[in-house]
Parts: sequence; structure tokens; C-alpha cells
Amino acid sequence: MTNANAPATPRYGWYVTAVLMVAYTFSFLDRQILNLMVGPIKADLAITDTQFAMLTGGAFGIFYTVMGLPIGWLADRVSRKKLIAGGIALWSLMTMLCGTARTFPALLFTRIGVGVGEATLSPSAYSMLSDSFDRSRLPRAMSLYAIGIYIGAGTAMMLGGSIVEAIHRTPDVVLPILGATRSWHLVFLVVGAPGLLVSLWMLTLREPARRPALSESDRSAPAAIWALLRRYPLMAISLFLGSAVLSVLSSMDAWYPELFIRKLGWDAAQTGHVNGVTSLTAGPLGMLAAGWLSSRMIARGRSDACLRLTAWSAALATVPAIAMPLLPNGFAMGLMLLPLKFLGGFTPVLIPAAIQIVAPDRLRGQLGALFLFTTGVVGVTLGPVLPALINDFVLHDEHALGLSLSVSALAVGPLAVLLLSIGLKEYRRRLAEVSADDTPRANAISGTADASLPLAQTI
Repeated sequence: MTNANAPATPRYGWYVTAVLMVAYTFSFLDRQILNLMVGPIKADLAITDTQFAMLTGGAFGIFYTVMGLPIGWLADRVSRKKLIAGGIALWSLMTMLCGTARTFPALLFTRIGVGVGEATLSPSAYSMLSDSFDRSRLPRAMSLYAIGIYIGAGTAMMLGGSIVEAIHRTPDVVLPILGATRSWHLVFLVVGAPGLLVSLWMLTLREPARRPALSESDRSAPAAIWALLRRYPLMAISLFLGSAVLSVLSSMDAWYPELFIRKLGWDAAQTGHVNGVTSLTAGPLGMLAAGWLSSRMIARGRSDACLRLTAWSAALATVPAIAMPLLPNGFAMGLMLLPLKFLGGFTPVLIPAAIQIVAPDRLRGQLGALFLFTTGVVGVTLGPVLPALINDFVLHDEHALGLSLSVSALAVGPLAVLLLSIGLKEYRRRLAEVSADDTPRANAISGTADASLPLAQTI
């Protein structure tokens, strides 16, 4: 396939990053809006906490991650912007179809569709960003892209909370064709539609030029990936399994809005505003700090900065994750959300950047997809489900959600720190190998522009 020419100006790489960030924002808006409507959905569909967790994690997470592997393969071979645009259209339409679901199986099916659509975004985005920026600037580009997580989640909490509370006063709405519709159905219809415009916007982008194609003998991606992981097993454990276990800790925040409702008796607007404000402030600040700190450390010779900072963030985040659900009042709980959101912003920036830096050129999309697969199967899937299982089958009390969250964090946090730390030495060894073999990028990092690089890589 013939690829588009490289961007004509350095600024275009940042423009592409901004558009990808907007797409990521809408993906998390469509994903997270569900978390404000636990009560109404459980009541209307007569489901348990564990069944609800299957909607926000569980089956959603499994399909989101499983589909990421073939999509990562495609991202290394076909037009990435078209792949992303098609995915945005799919998840937006499936979000709107959530607004037509009248049974648990129907809502589960549409949520699976959302997961399949969203699986197209990050593997393709990681690949595009890696072809647009040099190693020292890639973490900053990743941080801008990943800010969409917290902008989307925060918007879902604040806007969604106000919408849910406003339409709660009118639980049934009569719509053309659909007839009598519950208020939570209407929320899905409203938040899904704008994504279709973002899909069209994505099609206007020009892709950064890829590196020269590999020879036929180098095209066996599974074999190449396995060889890399087998050569650096501890590095692989840290990058993929360690980040996956840490993502369990982050994904448990799907229950935080409901925690404030059950523990403090707040309404959807109150819990949405507190969770939304902390997501919109502390989360992006954490991502920007992660990108800035790692780029600065790399420039000063700390080549393992991305992985090292992630391990530090896991250690620091474990304490508030255990304490916050047990605090006695909303003010203290809200304050404790700030370090949780701030530190939670490190992993989505640093681990993808760390992987892209050490990945062979034509395996970036697939290794990015492998990261999403492991974090999805373990984190996105288990994060919401683990506290629900403890609630339903151990404590047998939905009002003990805070204790379930605290116990889950106590089990997960220390394990994540251990797994993230054991691969640091091998990660540095792989970085040294990449630096020796990658003269163009080494020149870009040292400030010497190489004529073979896209212009955006030399900014």
C-alpha cells in the first residue's frame, strides 16, 4: 500500500495528536457515561452489581482487548486514519443503540459493539504518533493524546451527572419510532451522536510516512514478537503484565461515582461534579507531568524513565486507593481523588511510550495492541468486576462497596509495584540495543536532523 506523504510542517504532527486526543475523549465519554446510571439501569433491568460490571468491564473489556490484536496487525499495514474513522463511527452508533436496549442481553451486546469500535483507536494512534515524533518527544505527544481519557471521563461525569439528574425528574420520554423511552436510554442517544462528526474529521488527516517496508523474511509478526519477549522476559513482564495489574487499580474508579451515591446518599449531579472535576484537573495534570518528567529524564540520560516513573506512580497511588473508600465524608474522599487521578495519568502515557521506543519499526501497532490486550483482559475487565464479586459473593451487601474497593486495592497495588520493577534492568539493555541500531533517531535526539526522517520527527 502506498502511504501518504509526511506532514509538510512540524506543527502538523501536533495537529494530528490533537485530533487523536479529541477522538480519545469521545471514546471515554461513551465508555464512562454508564457509570453514573448504575441505580436506574440495575432497577429497570433487575441485575446485580456483577452483571453491571460486565457492562462497564467484563464482556466490554474482553471484546475491546481481543479485537485489538487483529486491529494492531491491520494498523501496521493499512490506512490508520481510515481504520480509526471506521471505529469511531461504529462505537458512536453502538452507543446510540444502547439507548434502544430493553433487556440485559441487548444492552450487553451493544456495549460489546462499543468495545469493538474503540479497539481501533489506540493501536493505530500509537503507530501514527511513533512515526511523527522522535524518542525524546514521543512521551509528550503520548501525554497529549492520553489526556483524552480524563477529559472524556470528566465530561461524562459532569455533563452526564447533570443530564441524568435533570431527566430523572421525567423518567419516561416519548420519542418518534422508539415510543416511551426511559431517561437513561436518552442519555446514550445524546452522547453517541457527536462522535459521527469526529469520524468525518479523522478522514481529513494526512498520515505520517511509515519507515521502509520490511523484507518478506521479516514479516512473521507473531514470531518476531515472541522472539523479542523471550529475549527480554522480565522487561515483557513489567511492560505488559505489570501495567495490566496496575490498570486494575485504575479501572476500579468505574465504581467511584456509585460509591458516593451509596455511602453518602448523593445524587447523580453531586457525584458527577466531584468525580468530573477531579478527572478534568488532576488527571490531565498527571499526564502532562508524566510526559514532561519522562522527556526531561530521558534527555538527561535516564533512559528507563518511562518504566521507572510508572513503578513509582504505582507505589504512590496504592495508599490513596486503599484509604479513599473508607474515609468518613465527601470532602475528604474528594480530596483523596486528586492524587489518585493525578497518578493514574502516568500509565496511559508512559507504558505505551516505553513500548514504542523499544519496538521494532513494523511491530509498533501490534505491540501497542498487545499492551491494550493485557491491560484490557486484566485491568478493564477485572477492575470493575473484582469489587463487584467481593460485594455480591463475600460481603453480600451492596452498601459495603467502600470496603470491597479498599480490599481490592490492597491486593492489587503492591503486586503491581513488584511486577513493574523487576524488568528495569532488561529494559535498559534493550534501550541500549535500540540506540546502537537506530542512528536516525539518535541523531534526532541529539539535535542533528536526518533527511530521511519526517519533519515532525525533528522538531
